[in-house]
Amino acid sequence: MPSRTPPPTVRINIPTVNVSEAWAPTPLRKQRIFGTRLVRLYLPCLLILSLVTNIYYFTRPTPLALPATLSSQQSGTQMHREIADTDMRQLTDLVIVPGHGVYLGAGSPLEEANWYLQEQQRGEVGAFMAHVGKGIEMVKEHERALLVFSGSKTRLEAGAHSEAVGYWTAADRMGWLTNSVFRRVVTEEYARDSLENILFSIARFHEVTGNYPDRITVVGFEFKRERFVDVHRRALRYPRIRFNYVGINPPGDAARLVAAEKKNAYEPFSRDLYACEGTLAEKRRERNPFMLAHGYHRSCPEISALFDYCPNPLSSVFDGDLPWLN
Repeated sequence: MPSRTPPPTVRINIPTVNVSEAWAPTPLRKQRIFGTRLVRLYLPCLLILSLVTNIYYFTRPTPLALPATLSSQQSGTQMHREIADTDMRQLTDLVIVPGHGVYLGAGSPLEEANWYLQEQQRGEVGAFMAHVGKGIEMVKEHERALLVFSGSKTRLEAGAHSEAVGYWTAADRMGWLTNSVFRRVVTEEYARDSLENILFSIARFHEVTGNYPDRITVVGFEFKRERFVDVHRRALRYPRIRFNYVGINPPGDAARLVAAEKKNAYEPFSRDLYACEGTLAEKRRERNPFMLAHGYHRSCPEISALFDYCPNPLSSVFDGDLPWLN
């Protein structure tokens, strides 16, 4: 029996590897671990950010809408106008928009950066423009109404820009001073407080028309309604049935605004109807940095006694004759 040749021996060299090296993470494994840690770190932050964004979206103040007929911004100031002929003597109704901030005349009046504002007026430009728009809308609807923007050059820092002219310019920039109303929108540039807004606007109505208004409508903040209707109207003895108030509030805490109004304006004016002394008289001095003086004594002699009236006691109502009582 022939002998078998043993099979050839095959030697396999297996490289030896350190155990710690065998389990060391590869670059890909490092990336996966880093990515997992990144997700765990930032995912909660993204969820919190999303939650905050949704809360703000559903609870943010609703922007004030401009009157529907005036909602779109037009081409701005018209250099050439075909102004409708208006017999100013036939006007019977006075619409007053008291000024607050000062529009500086450049750029969009919808942008807060283009106004001079007190710190507490931040966020109220939308309300100012809603007042302007509502006033324009009313004279568009009533062809025998005159709109008066009222407010003096009350802030030295704003320069020689009056609140009244700022409102007029804002309306013009928006394209709202159309030919049909252009003659029936005027300014009153001497009022330093809300009582003067009414009294001096009545005087301007007389200067423009030769008459005194049959009816008055004030467009202002809703939280100031009682001051105008109950205090100022009573001080001027203007009939309640012919006095109207349209209130549009700024965004914010209405209850806080009412409380501040009562403390800082309603109660002081109730005690001192004609702003003769104390804080009310001081505010008038502060709001006349350019030392302006009106001429209404001369142009409106029928009511001249009201302009400087200071009774004793200060809460006494003027008892003289007035044109709107005849």
